[in-house]
Amino acid sequence: MNKSSMNYLVIGLGGTGGKSTRPPCKLIFSEQKHTAQSDPSVVSLNFKFSREMMSQADPTRKVPGKSVQLPAASQLQITEKDLLSLLNDISKYPGIQSWIGSQAVWKEILGTIVGKALGGQKRRLGRFLFARRINEFKTKVKILVQGLQSNGDARIAFHVIAGLACCRRSGSIVDVLSQPRNAYTDTLTYRKISYLLLPGQYPLTNWGTGIYRANGFATLAEISAISTGSCKPVDVPTGNKINGRDKFNGTYAFAKDNENGHIAKVDAEVSGIIVKFVFQKIFIADLIGLTSIARIENAENGDARPVTAAASKSGERSKRFLGFGIKRIFILEEKIKEYLSLSFAQQTIRQLRFNNCQQAIEFADESKNFDAIAVVRTEDVLAKWKLFNVYLLFAKWKLCDDYLLPAEIMLISDDLKRSWKYLVDEWASVSPAFKQLAHQQEPKTGITYLSSFYQNHFDESFRNLSLKEFCQIKELSKVEMAKDIRRLIEQVLLEQWENASRSPRENSKITDALLVWLQEKLKQIDVRAAKTIVHLDELRNQAAGNLNDYTSLWALGKTFGKQDNIFERQSILLQSLFVKFTKIEALGVVKSLPSRVIWEIGDCRILIGFLILSKHYATYRISKDLDERLAIGGVADSSCHAIRFYEPTGVKSAIKNLVANENVQTTHASEICLMMIAKLEEKLSIARFFKRLSVVDLVDNTISASEGSALAAHSNMIAESNRRILDISILSNLAERRGSDRAALRLKIHELVNQAGVFLTINPLECGNAAPGISVSFHVLVAKTIALLPKAADKEGFVKVLQDDFCASMSGDIEFIDTENQRINRTILTIKNLFPVRMVGIPPRLREMCNERLNGSRERMEMEIFTSCSLANYASLYAQSGADLSKLAGVQRFLGLALGLIVKSPPGGLLVFNSNNSDRFDNPPVELGSFILNAMDRMDFAAVEAIISANQIALKTGCIGGFVESKIKSEVEKSKSEDGNAPDSLEYQQHI
Repeated sequence: MNKSSMNYLVIGLGGTGGKSTRPPCKLIFSEQKHTAQSDPSVVSLNFKFSREMMSQADPTRKVPGKSVQLPAASQLQITEKDLLSLLNDISKYPGIQSWIGSQAVWKEILGTIVGKALGGQKRRLGRFLFARRINEFKTKVKILVQGLQSNGDARIAFHVIAGLACCRRSGSIVDVLSQPRNAYTDTLTYRKISYLLLPGQYPLTNWGTGIYRANGFATLAEISAISTGSCKPVDVPTGNKINGRDKFNGTYAFAKDNENGHIAKVDAEVSGIIVKFVFQKIFIADLIGLTSIARIENAENGDARPVTAAASKSGERSKRFLGFGIKRIFILEEKIKEYLSLSFAQQTIRQLRFNNCQQAIEFADESKNFDAIAVVRTEDVLAKWKLFNVYLLFAKWKLCDDYLLPAEIMLISDDLKRSWKYLVDEWASVSPAFKQLAHQQEPKTGITYLSSFYQNHFDESFRNLSLKEFCQIKELSKVEMAKDIRRLIEQVLLEQWENASRSPRENSKITDALLVWLQEKLKQIDVRAAKTIVHLDELRNQAAGNLNDYTSLWALGKTFGKQDNIFERQSILLQSLFVKFTKIEALGVVKSLPSRVIWEIGDCRILIGFLILSKHYATYRISKDLDERLAIGGVADSSCHAIRFYEPTGVKSAIKNLVANENVQTTHASEICLMMIAKLEEKLSIARFFKRLSVVDLVDNTISASEGSALAAHSNMIAESNRRILDISILSNLAERRGSDRAALRLKIHELVNQAGVFLTINPLECGNAAPGISVSFHVLVAKTIALLPKAADKEGFVKVLQDDFCASMSGDIEFIDTENQRINRTILTIKNLFPVRMVGIPPRLREMCNERLNGSRERMEMEIFTSCSLANYASLYAQSGADLSKLAGVQRFLGLALGLIVKSPPGGLLVFNSNNSDRFDNPPVELGSFILNAMDRMDFAAVEAIISANQIALKTGCIGGFVESKIKSEVEKSKSEDGNAPDSLEYQQHI
């Protein structure tokens, strides 16, 4: 796709606008993947009265592997800002004061707002709320425009999309349409097109039928008046009037009812219809050089001047309204590709979640059974963990014998050159020195000194500290020791996940089994401690008895060398005794460290649980996306705006065969896992995984990375079987299906043309209305059909047949656009323009509901319904009826009588209207009959116009107001006698 020839700013108001700015972002992203275009020439601005759909995490703003949510610069939330205080000081805000109305009524209105119901169904309140943020709106528009123009092209097309059902947003549309035109006045450089969704004939439940229909009529009246220039909106920041016409080039009015009977779903289909139409204009029209749409929107195909009122030259009813229809026949190329990518992503998530391939076909959405408890207790597993500088304290369960005060390094951060001796060796190494020192003492007390030497070493110099201090230090280090153990266990688990040997679900079972094993070993510490205490008591008793024997020998003087044996035995007993003392002292450390390890592994298990939940969420999101694509329904409804030209069951079957390859899927899953693990850099940690890769990132990265593998698999399928599900020519497919049956093809083309009608119902009575003020050359509802037909070098004959059938199926103007780009769908666009609102089917009902609303408290209702002034201040959307004209003629006849322009000639004879021409010579007199009340029967509207013109000239000639009023009243009373002096006469009553 080439660089777009114009820049576009899409402004969405509220729900309809928001839904309509969301799909273009998706379409733009999709198209840019197939083009060298780097900088988008389309940006959006969406503002709402709530936070709905504005979150950056909004799943509806997703395309596979990427969020296309509007950035903060393209969002504006309208919030309440102390409106009551502003009203109390309204004189400081002239741009609001001029249209806001009665403060007393406003205080009453604001008092009815409950909670966050900003604006309610009150249009003027919606405009009031928007006015508080209008400077921010102008700033955002300015910044976005400057960003677009940075590509060197100054031209901007503004597209404003709004629904009239939401009255808060329709209250702001006056300023949304006028403010950009006030800032960018050049109508050639800055085009302005709006798209307004009309309230439906049969609204959805709880949509406030009377309220939003009345507001819809008021909005149409205001927009028509803005277009004609009869209404000049106030510039809110300055309080000045915004002069000039052409606030917009054209306004598309559209509804859910197609003129050919199709009814679109408001909440599901309507926004898609307008988006596809706008997309055709933004991307396709520029791509293929289609300029006729822009000319139609500029009303260059006819007389765009407003319709005047009767006997007036000033425009009252705008003809700048348009309707559109769209019919697309397409193969869901992008959706098929997305479905293929999502299928790969689904298999990957299942592999990463469960690692359970069934029958070498596909990964199951369930875990496989295995004995995790047995795995944890095998020698090779424990040995493998030992290789990571941690013996896990319990390998071969030498904890209370050799590792009580660890001889091996426990912390990775410990000095690698430092190594403690085993406990028995530790005490055995100091025993010779203690015996030598004891022998240097008095023979009688040497054995006592021997005990003190052991005790002093225990209390002061064990491993360069006292034993208590050493244990306290290790107690303080237990947290770091446990964290090191956990870190290395997580490293093993993540590496197993990385190489696809174990899934998180399997690792959760491993950690569960490890916790069970640790708990068992922790209980064994208590058992070992109790046994150690019993053995300690036995040694203590033996040492006491041995010391008593030694003392007794010296008391009797019967040593005879026996003291040496007792001394040596005492040394052995003391060594064993202090080994036990050491173990007893260290049991506090030993027991607290496994407890902390259990806590760390338990916390790790929780994170693994969250990881499993994230995989579950990823599975749900991907499965949901899959269900939304290539949905298999019944017979396709060919009357809707789009026909999906493909067979979903066959496509799904082909895709299932593509993904059913364990080796491909395992390799793909491993690649995605490597990509995720790479985000952790050098530190393999589950907690770090969550910090670096959110659940949303997990889904997006998986889907994004799956596209390449999916397309590679599709290429392999083409090479192996010459079958494809992508890059299929619609034209070739259509030729194969219909090309041989000319009658069926012509019937189908006729059906498509008829169904490509505009999404508006037309009021046939108004189309033929020849009321006064409407020119006999009145040119309205000009229709244009555009058919996009991709070229095909080998199908030129078939294309010619299609064109002939199109021409045979319609009598209006049709334009064929041939394009080399096979990605462009076969599309039929229908546009009607140059018509006033009165010709649309729904407005009469809207007017009826508006009048019903105004029959209540009129002042308040008009303040709620209209953004400024009242209904009387806006030109009627409808041509004057016969009754209206009769009343107007009667009023003007009585005025002519009072002014002396209508006289009895001769006195008591016929009524005659006398007037002058432009040279002030007398025109031929016009006879009006014998009676004033039925004079209309003798008048055509040309005579009424002449009387109106003469009356206006006469009124300007002097100050005769009081006299004229009195004369009119007198003439009206005289006329009663013409109808038998009946005061209830219809003719008489309409003039009093």
